[in-house]
Amino acid sequence: MTIQEALDQRIPRVRKPLWANPQAYLRLPLRPGGAIGPWAELYDDLCQAEVIQVRPGSQRLCPMLPEIAGDDGYERYTGPVSPFEQDKQNLARNYLEY
Repeated sequence: MTIQEALDQRIPRVRKPLWANPQAYLRLPLRPGGAIGPWAELYDDLCQAEVIQVRPGSQRLCPMLPEIAGDDGYERYTGPVSPFEQDKQNLARNYLEY
């Protein structure tokens, strides 16, 4: 599926099956009333915290850009949710669950 298809279906987390870490995912910016926020956040706790030493969720992309919205090959992420989603600096703590 594409990012846009996931947004349309209100899927909160997606990942690409080819990613090395099976617990890495994008948290999509689902807002109340069917709205979409401006920033999707990457959560790859292992790589971000241990390898490149950045806070998980601090790497963001705008899902409304056509080249990102149309990017294909994503699947619904159903694994464990990163505790960093609740970090006060990350936007995901304000996003909706479905």
